[in-house]
Amino acid sequence: AGIACGKLNSKNALGALEELIVSAENKEPLLRHAGVTGLVGVASPRELETFVRHPSEAMRIAAVVSLRRLKGFKELTSFINDASPQVMSDAVRAIYDEADAQTFLAYPKSLSTVAGSLDPQHPPAVNVRAIAANRRLGTFASAKRISRFLASPSLSRALRIQALYAFESWPQAFQLDPIDGRYFPVSAGDMDALNAAIGPEIWALANDDDDKISRQAIAVLQRINPDKAKLNQAAGFVFDEKQRNVVRKEWLRLLRKWDLTLFTSVGVQVLSSKSPVLRMVAAQELTEAERGGSAVDHYLLATLKNSTDTVELQQAIKMIPKLTSKKYIIEQLVKDLIAGRISPEIQLEVLETATTISRDSPGLKMQLEHYNNYINKQDIMTRYGVALKGGNAEKGNSIFFGHAQAQCSRCHALKQIDKQVGPSLEGIAKRHSREYLLQSIVDPQAKITQGYGIVTVQLTDGRTISGTLISKEGNRITIKLPDNSLENFAASELKSQSKPIGTMPDLKTILNLRQVRDLVAYLATLN
Repeated sequence: AGIACGKLNSKNALGALEELIVSAENKEPLLRHAGVTGLVGVASPRELETFVRHPSEAMRIAAVVSLRRLKGFKELTSFINDASPQVMSDAVRAIYDEADAQTFLAYPKSLSTVAGSLDPQHPPAVNVRAIAANRRLGTFASAKRISRFLASPSLSRALRIQALYAFESWPQAFQLDPIDGRYFPVSAGDMDALNAAIGPEIWALANDDDDKISRQAIAVLQRINPDKAKLNQAAGFVFDEKQRNVVRKEWLRLLRKWDLTLFTSVGVQVLSSKSPVLRMVAAQELTEAERGGSAVDHYLLATLKNSTDTVELQQAIKMIPKLTSKKYIIEQLVKDLIAGRISPEIQLEVLETATTISRDSPGLKMQLEHYNNYINKQDIMTRYGVALKGGNAEKGNSIFFGHAQAQCSRCHALKQIDKQVGPSLEGIAKRHSREYLLQSIVDPQAKITQGYGIVTVQLTDGRTISGTLISKEGNRITIKLPDNSLENFAASELKSQSKPIGTMPDLKTILNLRQVRDLVAYLATLN
């Protein structure tokens, strides 16, 4: 009856629909739907707005949902300050999620009202949209509102990061809405307003215990022009050994952006830091900024000679082309590589860097050709030996789960489960060596895991059977047929049996050497 009233636009049914919705108390979805459908056809947006002070929460919710369907943006703003978190959330959702660029031009109060609802005590659904609304406004008032919001100690991690991201993206214009990704362009904010609004609360968050929050806060501070005192404070954070490296390197990058002279002074001093991570970042940043050339050269030479940190050595080798003595250094490293004196973790970097420099060095090019000719005549494990150690497990994780062609995770589970295409990788690093892991990638047919090899057997009775070799124990074998049934055969019944063939594809043609090395590094973490 409620739905029929709506379809018939029965204006006299408003009271009856109100009674239906209130009595249902929002407990029966069917009755709520009937009531809302009726209201949409019976009541005007102005009439629905009159329910803003109705004692029944169910009635106010129904009014908001109805206004959403009617695009009653002006009337919806009246419900944003409702005492009910549900009504408030529904009203903010209705305005922001249904709006487009024309909506906020026609009803500017709707955007400012949503922006004004930013409050740590409000539901997350309200606050994420309020943050987005303030970002859309891009004014001093909206920036100050977000800044005060960030100062709240009770704020959740997710909301804090969302608010910081709004500040980080302030100078940029983008096409997609930050909440749901629909096409809904956002203009760049007023940078003078951002500079004026940023206060000590952001500097405090820059030293938060949460790495992501602190990095995001420093990214925000990179958007504004700090005064000399703040820059000196940032330099102090870089030197502070008690600070986390992930934070110290971000402070160094901030200095590079705003004060090259101070950055150069700090960066050169940091090249002798106790932290390999900080030394590497300083060398990279100084090189990119074309500052501290002699100090960086000295650091690289000292690192190549003395460092025991694999990642630092790898980076130093990749930076050799920046050195004036690059040809001499790389020629010595290639000689050591040929002689077997280079550790496996850095062999790939030596080869890649030598290849780059050899374009301008005929002698080095010939040296590499001799090496490659020798390696290419060796077995596959020797040819891929440079991928055995030194990989980046994090990048390997991305390859395992995200490489479009390799698609490792489609066949291999990280937990022992039924109905998986390939063997489970749970605990594989405990069961097998790195050599086995590498071989499984570049020569997957060398060793087939039991239960995953396809065989064809000819029986003495003339039949030919193909299926998966499940087990071979004593004088009997078990084969799983395509229909998942199992067949057992005695050795005396077999006339011949093919060598098991695995379904694992050969990844040599899909992944390059560096990707193979990273994937091995990731698999080696699966204990």
